[in-house]
Amino acid sequence: MVSEEEILAAFDLYLTEENLELYDLNIANYPAISRVEVFIVSDYEIDVDLTSRLNKQLQRLLDNMGIEKGSYEMIVSSPGIERKLKTNRHFELALGQLVKIKLFEPIKGNYVLEGYIGSVSEQEIKLIIDSEDIVINFSNIKNAKIEFKQFKEKVKG
Repeated sequence: MVSEEEILAAFDLYLTEENLELYDLNIANYPAISRVEVFIVSDYEIDVDLTSRLNKQLQRLLDNMGIEKGSYEMIVSSPGIERKLKTNRHFELALGQLVKIKLFEPIKGNYVLEGYIGSVSEQEIKLIIDSEDIVINFSNIKNAKIEFKQFKEKVKG
């Protein structure tokens, strides 16, 4: 049986050759695999034609690994506007953007912080909240996502 790491490596290599970047990969119910979700980022537009083509190509890769087409659902997409931030690279891609971060241990009495990512290093990020720099170690981040309030305000209004 092919491992999740082997699938990740194969997808990453293929997408790199296509000048795309693998943002995240979710494999549901491994090793039975009922769904494969592939999220990609690019400097160029990610449209329906691209995701449709990638869907077929990535299914072909899985087929070559012995995972039969039709035994799982394949989803290829951009990570979306309010995407989750899980890795250093995700935070790098979100530099300057508004994020909401939930913490394991509070900073200044707060378990939830909202601000703009000012910088990212291997160990920590700098979050700018009301012109104040707050340094957060990655080990203290429970979860994080990009906030897109402009959209929410338009929907409410």
